[in-house]
Amino acid sequence: MKKYENLFKQILTCVTLLAASPLSAQEDVSSYSAAQLTEQASAWLQQELAVTPDSGTQLQVSPLDDRIGYKYCHEPLQFSLSQPLTQRQNTIQIRCGAAQAWQLYVPVRIEEIVQTVILTQNIATGSLITADMLDIASRERRFLRGSLVSDTQQIIGAKTRRAMSIGQIITLQDLCLVCKGDVVTISVSNSGLNVAATGIAQADGSLGDVISVLNRQSKRAITAEVIAVNQVSIKF
Repeated sequence: MKKYENLFKQILTCVTLLAASPLSAQEDVSSYSAAQLTEQASAWLQQELAVTPDSGTQLQVSPLDDRIGYKYCHEPLQFSLSQPLTQRQNTIQIRCGAAQAWQLYVPVRIEEIVQTVILTQNIATGSLITADMLDIASRERRFLRGSLVSDTQQIIGAKTRRAMSIGQIITLQDLCLVCKGDVVTISVSNSGLNVAATGIAQADGSLGDVISVLNRQSKRAITAEVIAVNQVSIKF
């Protein structure tokens, strides 16, 4: 009987030592290949930037070298960018904050692609914009300046303030939606009541500009906001 009691104590001791051994603790360790780390870094950045097929943001993530082998970590991996999100060239830092800490860096290029209106032909200063002059193209946002136009209908009937060439991107600064001397429609809004009148523009104006307009009926000059081609608005 004594023999069996000693045997039981030996077995119990072995089980206790195994439970406390590093091998048991390593059961919670996660291992990551270079491809898995690259994939997780890319997924993290897509979530940070809210990237969707329609968002216009494109990511080019450089894969980690397979020669780094497998990486192990007791804790969830931490991700961060080394530079502000506005930087086109950036680096994703992958960090393990466990006792045996390590970190890796994944190069990434972030590009914002926008749809914008371009010209299909050369046009002179003062040209009237027509539908056959316009097309939609994809361009990198970092190369563009000014207020872009994404809808061709928004500028049909406007006039150019300068000569422009085929393939050129059109901005609102290139056009006058209302030009001096044009007959414009004046919309008057007051407590839900809308009234329309006509007037003569006394200055050039693009979308959102406030210009002087001569009311054709009252012969009085008023100030109004340009809201569309040959349309201005007054709000009380």
